[in-house]
Amino acid sequence: MESKNTFILHETEAFMRGELDNVTVAHGRIVLDLVSGGYVPYGCYTSPAVPLPTFDALRVSWNAGTPPGTAVEAQARVMVDGNWTSWSSFGRWSPYLEREGAAPVTKGAVNLLPDSLVLDSKTATQAQLRIYLYTKDEHTTPSVSLVGVSVRAVDVIPAGGRPINARLHLMPYAVARRAPALQPVMDLAICLASLTNRWGADILPEEFALAMRDCRSTDAERNLSFAAAAAGCWGFPCWACWGNLALLRSEVRAGYGVIVGLESTPAQQAAGMPPLRYAALRGFRQGAQPAALLVDPYAAAEDFDTETELLLDDFLVAWNNTALCMRKRDPDGALPGCPARTSAWLRRVPKVAPDLFAMYIGSTQHVLPDDFCAALPAPAAPAAPEEAPAEDAAPTDAPDTPDSPAEIPVPQETASQAAPVHGGILAWSTLDEHPHATTAHRQFHYVTPEQGCIRLAVPPPPGTCHPGTGLHPAGRSPAAGYPRRTAQVHRLRHRTFRLYAGGRCDDLRHFPAFSNIWSAAAQLSVTIYRKKE
Repeated sequence: MESKNTFILHETEAFMRGELDNVTVAHGRIVLDLVSGGYVPYGCYTSPAVPLPTFDALRVSWNAGTPPGTAVEAQARVMVDGNWTSWSSFGRWSPYLEREGAAPVTKGAVNLLPDSLVLDSKTATQAQLRIYLYTKDEHTTPSVSLVGVSVRAVDVIPAGGRPINARLHLMPYAVARRAPALQPVMDLAICLASLTNRWGADILPEEFALAMRDCRSTDAERNLSFAAAAAGCWGFPCWACWGNLALLRSEVRAGYGVIVGLESTPAQQAAGMPPLRYAALRGFRQGAQPAALLVDPYAAAEDFDTETELLLDDFLVAWNNTALCMRKRDPDGALPGCPARTSAWLRRVPKVAPDLFAMYIGSTQHVLPDDFCAALPAPAAPAAPEEAPAEDAAPTDAPDTPDSPAEIPVPQETASQAAPVHGGILAWSTLDEHPHATTAHRQFHYVTPEQGCIRLAVPPPPGTCHPGTGLHPAGRSPAAGYPRRTAQVHRLRHRTFRLYAGGRCDDLRHFPAFSNIWSAAAQLSVTIYRKKE
């Protein structure tokens, strides 16, 4: 998992080497101490000093489960000229926060960026990490499963590694088919989905984008630390690092995909690509003209056309040596507090509009606010460089004494109680006649709320008799020997229906196996699976 310029703390044995302050290690994760039946409001884990090759830049990664009402905050410091710099924070993170990375600021020789630390005319030889855990609910604690640091080594000859001829089967997705409101971060979110979904997950790129979006960053920036945290939240160990060709080849040889940052050429920028884009590396092709095989979300408008290749020499020129590495999901699955899907009912509101539907969760209507999809406030202008705080200063808003609770800007409501925040995504999709590898490959229609409801321009399924109720075999036309038949659908119980054709109850045995029953009035679709007689 580690290389010479990357250090990862993972599982109990590694965590126990550090300093525990109001935290403990349980089941391979750092959690808050439990005192008198309740968790303490905050705690801190500090790693031992980590010797590293001489470096001039650093990235911090963490994987954490943060239920509503909790958050984590990672910090780092480096040793320059034999002295430790002050601690630098990379922002509080939780999928339930409007997250902000570090504000760009200069502290002596240290230039702090939203997801990295860069030294100006100086180098460092050691780094040290610490991570704060916060909670506003004494019954809930965040949990940290991974903390890592990667540095950009100086005066090191890049290693090419042993050539490899291998292809990985990643899930391809195109930016053009995803939510337009999330386009600035969608390429990185798509790459996360490409890697996780190949291992059986079924995560939408929009789910990753909402969990990793940095509300402070501009459109041209993506926060790699937040991206690694989002993947880790779903149970996939992930970290950001600097690497070389040897790292990429070793990851592919081991069967792991890698996310890489590519600088676009002027011609590519003129075609609509951003100056820096992210792609998933799916292998290498050897031969007379070696090439890197990619899933480039900006390469095409259709999902499976994004599988491209780039000549190896051109790839090495475009690659900025940043990478996001990932491993298979932990056996325990997603971490506690990971965003979860829930089921909802859509009921037509005919008195308002025939294609307007209200959303119900259980038996309660869930009214969508008009600003549910409103854009987030524009990020504030970068602050002027400021002087470094006193050595070992506490983090922003962190408690000064062990007895004072931390002021944490996290909601106290549970996920079901919390009101939607700005920047939400509302979309709908219907079943079609084509099978799809993942849910994200289906065609989504992105809309905004109307009168607290959602408008669905739902087309009738192929072969359906409209208006009225039609019965037809799935994917087969009347010309193939399966004529349409009309009938009435009467609801008996919650999920029990009876069919009437010609005024009498119709026997389902009259329909071919794997027939599809569609009720245009009730928006009901049923597929008949009948055993052979």
